[in-house]
Amino acid sequence: MKTILLINNYSMENAYSLWKRGVSGSHHVWGKVELDQRGNFQMEIFPHVKYPFLNKVGKWMGIGHLDQQIRVLLYQKNFDILYTPYATANTKLLLLLKSVGLFKKPIVATVHQALLGTRSKNAWYRKFTKKMILQYDASIFLSRALMEDTVNSLNIPQAEAKEKFSSSDWGPDTQFYTKFRSSTTPSLKNHNYVISAGHTDRDYETLIEAFRHIDFRLKIYCTPSSTPKVSNLPQNVEINTKPIPYIELLDKYKDAMAIMIPLKYSKEMEGCQGMTSLQDVVALSKPVIMTENKKLNIDIEREGLGYWVQMGDVEGWRRAFEKLAQDEAGWHRMCENAVKVYQEKFNSTLFANDLEQVFFKVSKKLDNKAESHHSVHHR
Repeated sequence: MKTILLINNYSMENAYSLWKRGVSGSHHVWGKVELDQRGNFQMEIFPHVKYPFLNKVGKWMGIGHLDQQIRVLLYQKNFDILYTPYATANTKLLLLLKSVGLFKKPIVATVHQALLGTRSKNAWYRKFTKKMILQYDASIFLSRALMEDTVNSLNIPQAEAKEKFSSSDWGPDTQFYTKFRSSTTPSLKNHNYVISAGHTDRDYETLIEAFRHIDFRLKIYCTPSSTPKVSNLPQNVEINTKPIPYIELLDKYKDAMAIMIPLKYSKEMEGCQGMTSLQDVVALSKPVIMTENKKLNIDIEREGLGYWVQMGDVEGWRRAFEKLAQDEAGWHRMCENAVKVYQEKFNSTLFANDLEQVFFKVSKKLDNKAESHHSVHHR
């Protein structure tokens, strides 16, 4: 049985421990739980940090997670495939070493946003990005549009793209959220607030401006660094910046009328922004209003989950909210559609299916390589 080494840019030991304690979903361990249950591969979580001083050196050199990468390099004999869900954050050194033959193991990565250099006007930089992304033995794009964009921007030959690239939806745990579902038939009138949570590329300022003209409560959960810069906060808006355990946040989500996902990012960085919050939308069967992101695999309007709003459009947010709040039948339909999408299109089991197929493919290549190496030595 092949051993897969799981590394990430945040602690997988902690994510796995939270799942085991029943306070977080399995999707935050990126397929390990589901693949362990199937028993075709052994997935080992690599200790996240051992020598913090190396990360300080790495920061100075412009290489994130240097400590982790050096230890992976020295650990090569103990695993068959390296798996890294936030690829570019913690494989820079390993990719460079792989390109000159000093790191021999296959690397499987998931891709969430345009890799640095993909959209650069500098031809040399794009060429370098192309060389680096092709060092990954398999890249699983969490957005089909992003995959096509990468192939076109970097002029990747179709044969190579077909061989190394695939697309999948990183969806929420199929078991974890059952305890947060309402046992009674929900009613629009029973909810007296909407909720917005998250800290990456959020546009809380636009959302707050919209709610300045809406007579309804808005609760925002963010971090001190993503606190909206707003003077004269409306009375109906509440901002929470203290750390809140995910399980407590889910209780707040459960009682909300809808989930708001306001986004702000540059065209160069366009990727899967808002995807984690969208998982909460389907898992908790809540309607959503969201800044349009064409790179996401799920089109919330086509799936009947909610409404898109253009980036920075205060009036658009106000109109979308009023449309939602005044249509009880439509609100119920959105709740039902969220359940359908969760069951059929967007969950951790479907992601694990795709992930496992990629590992089978990479594993087969490893076996073929070993076989041909063996036959050469026995001629």
